[in-house]
Amino acid sequence: MSILFGQLEERGAVATEAALRRLSRATERYATEPSAFYISERLGMGFQPYVSHERSATNVSSAVDIYGNALSFDGRLDNYRELAAELGVDASNATDSRLVLAAFHRWGEDCFRRLTGDWALVLWAPSHELLYLARDHAGARTLHFRIDGDAVEWGTYLDTFLAENAGLAISKSYVACYLSGIQLRNLTPYDSIMSVPPAHYVIVGGGQVRTRAHWSAAQIAEATCKSDKDYEDSFLALLKQSVRRRANATETVLAELSGGIDSTAIVCVSDSLRRSEQAGAALVDTVSYCDDAELSLDDKRYFSIAETERGKVGTHLDMAISQRTFLPHSSAKGRYLVPGADSLSITREEQFFQAVWSKGYRSLLSGIGGDELLGGVPDPKPELADYLVSRDIRNFLRQCFAWSLIDRSPMIETLWGSVAHVARLYRTSSSSSTVPFWLSPTLTECAQATGRGYALRQRSTYTPRQLSDEGTWWSVMETLPHLFPRIVARPEYRYPYLDKDLVNFLMAIPREQLLRPNRRRSLMRRALAGIVPHEVLERKAKAFQLRGVLHALQRARPSLEGLFQQSRLVEEGCIDPDLFRSAFRKACEGEASHTRTLIRTIAMELWLQSEKTALGARTTPFTLGSAA
Repeated sequence: MSILFGQLEERGAVATEAALRRLSRATERYATEPSAFYISERLGMGFQPYVSHERSATNVSSAVDIYGNALSFDGRLDNYRELAAELGVDASNATDSRLVLAAFHRWGEDCFRRLTGDWALVLWAPSHELLYLARDHAGARTLHFRIDGDAVEWGTYLDTFLAENAGLAISKSYVACYLSGIQLRNLTPYDSIMSVPPAHYVIVGGGQVRTRAHWSAAQIAEATCKSDKDYEDSFLALLKQSVRRRANATETVLAELSGGIDSTAIVCVSDSLRRSEQAGAALVDTVSYCDDAELSLDDKRYFSIAETERGKVGTHLDMAISQRTFLPHSSAKGRYLVPGADSLSITREEQFFQAVWSKGYRSLLSGIGGDELLGGVPDPKPELADYLVSRDIRNFLRQCFAWSLIDRSPMIETLWGSVAHVARLYRTSSSSSTVPFWLSPTLTECAQATGRGYALRQRSTYTPRQLSDEGTWWSVMETLPHLFPRIVARPEYRYPYLDKDLVNFLMAIPREQLLRPNRRRSLMRRALAGIVPHEVLERKAKAFQLRGVLHALQRARPSLEGLFQQSRLVEEGCIDPDLFRSAFRKACEGEASHTRTLIRTIAMELWLQSEKTALGARTTPFTLGSAA
């Protein structure tokens, strides 16, 4: 993705190219073209192009319209033709930046909800002295900002903010939410830096900072088709459209092929499109990650089936989770600015670059989101809750009985579970079940307060399905790999299952189309029969890599015990050392109930120690950051 950065200076001050050039040095190696700058009085905009698709080649700098509105736009507008028609503009000659400026002039801030695609933007409206920072519905591009009085600084990557101030204070709110598995949304690891949440835009001006949503999963109304065939045809058409948008035959795109249904479907749909549009067309290249130590996965068997079916073998990389070192990353080759890395991470990055990325790819297709949006999790409660709240007792009892047969559980348990699920959905307070028991009381309260702040207001106006979809959506938003920027190279990730048109359809149709008793991914499997190999389409759910994680913890036990002897989390009063050691000891002995939160705690400790080493004498003290 292209890199946006810039500054809005305090009133009376003037932006300078020298200041922008200093900021540009932190990220210029990730761009494909030279940096471009736009300066007008107190506004300074920097743009580092990352040309990854045909239309991105026309957006290589900031744009300004006749009204003085200035825009830095990173991304791809998928509905540019429709927008151009509405605006009376010639689509063949209009760049995405020009279309956004025209849309803003016509509709004001309401224009953001009309944009379909993967994008982030910064827009300055001098007539009202308002600065807009916005991200698409799925947050496929990152965008961060920092405010100091009337001055604003922004950047696609956190590197921009550390260009001149490497030792920023770390946010306790971020630490609390990260350790608890609570959504981060607008938080970053650094107290003074915030992130624009996905599907939102931030308005800075007039002494105020306002955050507004331009899209919400909870606002999608139910829609129905006449028959199963109509649902299948609509889904397949939308999936093809999404893949075509993100894997045009003229682009250098790489696809992940894991052997699961989601990634295989993307690759097979892409193959089908290319073969139908041009005989002998080159098929998309693939990369597959192996973990032979995790016997429950058997990924190699399934992605090999897909490779045989398509007649093309991709690159295979050994990425066993059991190889994790759980030792702090050395900053000799660069800093990781978010938790999640250990000393093996940079080696794996170099392996990926040498084996794959050095061949000239620009974008990487990922199957993330398919499992959650297409009924990969066999949980009937959202559907049953809808029947219950709408007082459709006949269908409620019918489906409760059907699911009880599958689960081999008493029907009363299914009934009661549905009632309890409804109660949880409409409760405004945040559940504390994810907060690890070794977290300090201060961080526990901080995490819970942040979680309560995320709760939808007026929950009674939403259906159970809408509330469930909202929670699911935000959970997916936390897992996207581009949120964890690499050091060696930064691929532009593309997520076909998060396409706005496709998501709007999947969240509108009855849930029983996606998930049926004893039939996960019902719609997906029906629609893709004959396109995806039968063995992959009927594959059972991939298991969480628990065995490999526990084995890695057991192997690294001595070094991890040493790591927490001088723990920064303990030093700052974030965790209770005795309670943590007790949970860690049980995990090493095979107790898996707290494995995920243990891994998060270890990842945070590793990152904090890496930061301390990188900064040397310049410490990064904790402060109680805002959770707003």
